[in-house]
Amino acid sequence: MGDDARGERSARVFDEDDLRPGGAWQPTGDKAARVATDRVVVEASRRDVRSVVLCNSLIYGHGRGLGRDSVQIPALVNVARATGTVRHVGPGENIWSTVHIDDVVDLYLRALTGAPAGSFYFVENGEASFGDIARAVARALGLPPAQPWDVDSAVDEWGYELARYALGSNSRVRGTRARQELGWSPEHSSVLDWIRHELRGGGPPAHTAE
Repeated sequence: MGDDARGERSARVFDEDDLRPGGAWQPTGDKAARVATDRVVVEASRRDVRSVVLCNSLIYGHGRGLGRDSVQIPALVNVARATGTVRHVGPGENIWSTVHIDDVVDLYLRALTGAPAGSFYFVENGEASFGDIARAVARALGLPPAQPWDVDSAVDEWGYELARYALGSNSRVRGTRARQELGWSPEHSSVLDWIRHELRGGGPPAHTAE
């Protein structure tokens, strides 16, 4: 859930009700297909399918399976290790909601066993700007202060989707239904604390698990 705001801090905060079919919110053209797919899955509940959609925010933390890392923070880390400079798109004021991988796993298990058919949940617990994330990464890796990148340079490095949306947009959501309906109580609330205490310099570059 995002808007290509290119660094504006005034991005709207969305909740699950904003995505109801027929509501006022509409996705950008680039994301219309994704939203349509989610709605098809949810509406399958009308055909006796126990369908559930979990819409993740920025996932951080180290996974416990073959794919250790997620997408967004490892993209910043990989460039930093290759060039010696941490980069954020534009001024870095764009904000994303965040969630730790362990809390994601807990919610998936709860959804598998207890979510009503046709449920849609945002998965989030906290938020941070990409400027703050990049600065925390720079300190954790012992590098100089993070620097802005213009959008075109970011697209050249990361590709359009990653640069413009995953790293350059706002995506602020509140997930209340999982807490209310499934008793989800995430334990981790600060991606910046995780970067400070868990992300370290040295070693092989972080790899991205799609």
